[in-house]
Amino acid sequence: MVMALLVIAIFGVVLAGILSRFVFHVSLSWTTEVSVTLMIWMTFLGIAIAVRDRVQVAFELFEGKLTGRWHVAVTLTQMLLMGFLLVSLAWGGWLFTQLGMEQQTPSGIPQWVSFAAVPVGSVLSLLHLTVCAWDVMTDEPLGTEVTQGQGPSQSGAQ
Repeated sequence: MVMALLVIAIFGVVLAGILSRFVFHVSLSWTTEVSVTLMIWMTFLGIAIAVRDRVQVAFELFEGKLTGRWHVAVTLTQMLLMGFLLVSLAWGGWLFTQLGMEQQTPSGIPQWVSFAAVPVGSVLSLLHLTVCAWDVMTDEPLGTEVTQGQGPSQSGAQ
């Protein structure tokens, strides 16, 4: 739902910029900055959704040929590496957000608003990754029918 709202907001902001320029002959200086900020948030929240749905980048060359403990070990190793990346992104994003606390864009939007998408999206991704890792370790199926790298299956969808 949040992603849909972000897409609608981006559409509205860009449309407002186009209409103001070509219909009213007035240029709105803030439309580019707002649409870029919304796109940044959409990107990092989208990463969290991809991790939740287990459609993130993974090494599937060997994974499909492994079974049992080897499959679990390779999957958990991949998740551990991704977790390290997400912790690094969250920490670096937090530091970057703190730097943006005192700064504003030319149109007056605080810089931290854009920068905060990095730690927020990374922490959400880490939470989803932790749940997925727990499911792999306990050998429980995920809440949705998902196959690695292919997104939710369409079976049973009405």
